Amino acid sequence: MRKLAGWTVLTLAIAACGGTTADSTTTLAPSVGPTTTSVESASTTSATPDTTTSAPAVSSGATFAITMISLGDLGQVVIQNVGDGPGSLGGLWLCQRPSYYEFPDVVLQPGESAAVSVGGDGLVPPPGAIAIEGIAAIGSLDPADGEVGLYQERAFDSPSAILSYVEWGTSGHGRSATAVSAGIWPDGGFVQTSADSGAILATTIPATDPTHWTGGS
Repeated sequence: MRKLAGWTVLTLAIAACGGTTADSTTTLAPSVGPTTTSVESASTTSATPDTTTSAPAVSSGATFAITMISLGDLGQVVIQNVGDGPGSLGGLWLCQRPSYYEFPDVVLQPGESAAVSVGGDGLVPPPGAIAIEGIAAIGSLDPADGEVGLYQERAFDSPSAILSYVEWGTSGHGRSATAVSAGIWPDGGFVQTSADSGAILATTIPATDPTHWTGGS
């Protein structure tokens, strides 16, 4: 495991928090490059049954992980390429059961991040992060209780498909058991948060334990 450099933008993230419970399906043509600060999204959000419909979408050398979650009314999720090669987010999924969102074709170089809003148009990503246009309607990121999982394919109950996971407030959410079976989250573990928490930030990669997160309380 390695420590991430401390982000001075936690306050910005807290100011840009939020969520929405509205499910939506939006498809736009992707447009992205290494220096792009805003890209069009192609999102699919639904409470569909667990199925496997696509092959893994992780490029060779690229490894993706959830590194920050802004909580509250303008929530966002930040994904970082923590691998040693470039790769596309295309085909990866965010999950907060029972809602899901498919990422568009956004290429991240090693160390680069992309942020997607979970509610509202007021996305303020961390400095240097790509802002993905559109909404990942995976439900409200309640500061007091929630979860987010990142999957490399649409097989949400498969331990081999989940890449990154965090739950906060309480344990035992909809995808907690999958993350535990995959060995990327401890049984019964959760990040301590409160109703006033603004964001949680991963301080260790891979962030596979509540102690690898900060900012919750």
